Amino acid sequence: MAMLQFVENVDQIIENIKTMEQYLHSDNTDERDFAINLVKKGRAMMAYKVNGKNHFAPGNFLGFKKITKAAYIENEKRETRNGGPIFQVLLGKPFTHAAIEKEFMEYADTFKGSTLKSKRKYWRVRNDENKYFDLAQVTADPVETVAEEVSQ
Repeated sequence: MAMLQFVENVDQIIENIKTMEQYLHSDNTDERDFAINLVKKGRAMMAYKVNGKNHFAPGNFLGFKKITKAAYIENEKRETRNGGPIFQVLLGKPFTHAAIEKEFMEYADTFKGSTLKSKRKYWRVRNDENKYFDLAQVTADPVETVAEEVSQ
């Protein structure tokens, strides 16, 4: 398998968010457990919204072009690469504060298993209008979603 390449734009991060959300809600237990484990063990997190509620996904998954569970596992065996520098270019400096950490813990607690007791840093994913990205608004209109995918 070829070495993974870092994302180059916010649209690629958003595509990976969609993949993570699919895994989190998958009927396939392996996919769901894989995604939950990444969220609960993440240290660099992307914050985004689904139906107006904060969701979080780990940067070490979102930072690579067209990432999949299989590609992530294969890359993990070979090396660990930090996506932080590319996220700073695309999304700005990471932040952390008690309110976002509390929201993360509440979100992580909706899943089984223990959550890493470590300091986390966060990036907020924003849409083209510089508003917080809400996945539900993107996928609400299937025709619009298909048109976006065709144009990419």
